[in-house]
Amino acid sequence: MGRWRVFMGFLAAVVFIVFSEVWSWGGVLFGTAIALCGLFLRGWAAGYLEKGKRLAQDGPYAIFRHPLYVGSFLIGFGFCWAGTTRYAPLGGILVWATFFLLFFGVYPKRVREEEQTLEKYFGDAYREFCRQRSRFLPRLKPLVRPDADRFEWARYLKNREHNASVGFLSGFLFLMVKMYLDPLATFLRDFSRSLGSLVGL
Repeated sequence: MGRWRVFMGFLAAVVFIVFSEVWSWGGVLFGTAIALCGLFLRGWAAGYLEKGKRLAQDGPYAIFRHPLYVGSFLIGFGFCWAGTTRYAPLGGILVWATFFLLFFGVYPKRVREEEQTLEKYFGDAYREFCRQRSRFLPRLKPLVRPDADRFEWARYLKNREHNASVGFLSGFLFLMVKMYLDPLATFLRDFSRSLGSLVGL
């Protein structure tokens, strides 16, 4: 399963690089803002998570059962929004189809496997945790525990969540490059066609 997720992630990146189109600052900024919310959510969650040692229940885990996956979804959704346009429908279809295939074709199975593992490890505590939280939809009122844990940067770093920030920055810089190069490529293409027509005359 892990290898399949890595392959799908690589495939999604290739499809995005090849077929994404950027035509407006508004679309880029709106999509990037959504992705930034996902990045923040993932980083927030990573500061509460100690894999295999304790059950994370506070911070974003008081709102979502799986804040890391919700954050990943928002990052992917945001970049798809920023990198598609109605002027290139085929490329947009391929970008969005790859994104939804990855999340709804691969991640649900991963989530179920993870929940089964956590239930075996934490037992009734995890079953109660699941009863009080939806997998992906946020609680309107976060659960507050009297002995609530706090965010720790050491956990954030240990979970290597800074890699997500590097990926986000790389994606944003790629969009900026496309934003400047696509109009240039269009101009050069139109110029060469016009020149060819003149030569033909």
